[in-house]
Parts: sequence; structure tokens; C-alpha cells
Amino acid sequence: MQLSVILSAVVSVLTAALVYADGPRTQCVETYRPTATDTCSSISAWSTVPVSTIQSMNPGMSCSAPMGASTVCLRKFLPTCTLNATAHETTCNDLATYFNLTQSQFVQLNDNVDNACDNLVIGAPYCVSIADCFPGNTNPLCTGHEGRK
Repeated sequence: MQLSVILSAVVSVLTAALVYADGPRTQCVETYRPTATDTCSSISAWSTVPVSTIQSMNPGMSCSAPMGASTVCLRKFLPTCTLNATAHETTCNDLATYFNLTQSQFVQLNDNVDNACDNLVIGAPYCVSIADCFPGNTNPLCTGHEGRK
């Protein structure tokens, strides 16, 4: 009976760690500045991006003219995290400083971290780089720290 309780606890911890290692937020890589007469349908007609996709990539935006948005995202990209680090405190201060990231950059790399960067789970992995590291790469995120390529 004790073994099953211990195994259950281990599975819970591992599951929690997997839940917290969400990774980078999607980034808009193609935008459009709508005119006063644009609608989601008119943008969809020339861009071939379905109206439903425009709506999902731009939550809260009106699809009627005027749209009330300065830019409309038409294409998003989900970067792959190339380096994780374990949190040793509930804020991102140590990890962000160690990996030369601003708080905003750290939040962008971790979609499960709030804007205040104060909801980290001690012992959980967090993304600290999306750099494509390879031998000879001069990107500062790829050199100078243990475990990097």
C-alpha cells in the first residue's frame, strides 16, 4: 500500500513538471494594418487566411469595419525551445539574469508564466532559449553556460 502511495506521488510530481514545461508563446510573423473599411471577410478574401483563423489569432478584435485594431495578425509561428533550466525560486529573476534575458523575454519564452513573472514552480523546467545552437554559432545564448551546445 505504501508503494502505491509513493508511486502515485511520483507520478503527480512528474505530471506537474510536464504541465509546467509549456514552452514559448506563439509569435505573430505576418501582420496587416487594416483600413477603416476592412473586415475579417475582406482581409480573408485577399489573404486566403480563413476568417475563423483571423479571429482566433486576434482575440477580442472586432471583425466589422472599423476593426478597432492597429494591426491584424495573419500568420503565427510557434518557436521550439532549445534549452530548459530548472527554477530555484518562484520568480524569474535568477533564471532571467543567468541567461541574459529581460523579464519580458522570459515571459515570452514561457506561456505558463504570468507577466509579473512571479508564478514559477520550484523544480519545474522553464524555457530559456529558442536559439538554434550548433557548433560555431556565435549567438550568446548558445555559449558560456553548462549544458549548451
